[in-house]
Amino acid sequence: MAREYLPKLTIAILALSIALVILSAQPGTVAAAPSYHHHHWSGSYYYGSYYYYPYYYSSYYGNYCNYYSSSYYPYYSSSYYPYYYSYSGYPYYCSSYNSAPSSYTLTVATDPSNLGTVTGSGTYTPGNSASFSVTQSTVQVSPNTRYVFSHWSGAYSGVGSSGTVTVNGATAITAVYQLQYYLSVQAQPQSAPTPQGQGWYNASDTASFQSPAQTVGGDGRSRLIFQGWSVDGQSPQSGPSLNLVMNSPHNVTALYGQQYYLNVQTDQGVATGSGWYDSGSTAQIYVSTPVSISYGVSIVFNGWQGDLQSSNQSTNVLMDGPKNVVATWRADSTVLYLTIAAVIVAALLIVGGLIAFLAGGRNRTQAPPPQPTTTAHKNTSNTSTHDESSTTHRPEHHHKKTENTEESTESASTS
Repeated sequence: MAREYLPKLTIAILALSIALVILSAQPGTVAAAPSYHHHHWSGSYYYGSYYYYPYYYSSYYGNYCNYYSSSYYPYYSSSYYPYYYSYSGYPYYCSSYNSAPSSYTLTVATDPSNLGTVTGSGTYTPGNSASFSVTQSTVQVSPNTRYVFSHWSGAYSGVGSSGTVTVNGATAITAVYQLQYYLSVQAQPQSAPTPQGQGWYNASDTASFQSPAQTVGGDGRSRLIFQGWSVDGQSPQSGPSLNLVMNSPHNVTALYGQQYYLNVQTDQGVATGSGWYDSGSTAQIYVSTPVSISYGVSIVFNGWQGDLQSSNQSTNVLMDGPKNVVATWRADSTVLYLTIAAVIVAALLIVGGLIAFLAGGRNRTQAPPPQPTTTAHKNTSNTSTHDESSTTHRPEHHHKKTENTEESTESASTS
């Protein structure tokens, strides 16, 4: 019996030896293959004498390589694959098309895209560091418009003018610029204070202003008064404050008006017109006539003196500078003089009349020379007749004198 199984046992041992030789030769072949691509199996099993279709996964591209194996040993279905790998001592192939790229592109751009003020764009080996920067932090477009570097966006964030990134794939970085406009601020006239706020502003920002003062000066002769704002030469806007949206370059002017003081003086009556007036305007002045407290003497306006020469009590003054005007007066005694003259004339007339009257009375009271009785009687009659006749033509206030004359005549006759 033992002799019958001896040839079979010998054949089995020989077959097993041949199989062991074949298997021991295979790892040596795989070991010669390059191993710089690091991949892994998705999970294959050796179950009994069969291999269950393992799948190879590339960590770079996510592609799978399909490998088939026979029930006795792995079978390589394609001759394309030049790379050899091993897993648990069993060889497999992977296509060279799935190998990692040798470089990546770094793109450095600007926003807006036409500025062209950055460096760093190019190709870099995977895993290497790449530096980039802006060559101009400020790009002047016009005297009143510019772009100013703001920050980085994309694969890098920051506000510095330069930076560094590790390139592990296609990378894009953008330098973001901010559009700015210039705001010019001034005052008119130039002697007025200029408000704060001049400078550069980001587009669409709001600039706010406040007038430095409503009144400047006011020393009693001249001053400046705030009147409003002018934006880009347009109509003035009133109010002490101003808010302006910077959607373009702007020019703001704080407007002040020049004023002068008019001083109207008088030592008689009441003067009107004193006060502040805008430069170039016309002021109206007037002074009233006072009431005289002396009989026959009146106060008469004599004219304006100082910065105005005029004889009119009501007149206009051109306010082209500080002005001081004084009303002058004089005393008018015409009525007093006329009254005195009238009194003097009346007195003279009265005195003259008295003198004339007294002179006429003396002439009538003188006695005639002695006459005969008859004649005297006749004369007496004639005298009486004459006296009556004279009495008829004389005023009544002379009757008493006539009677006295007759009595005198009769006394003379009796004697």
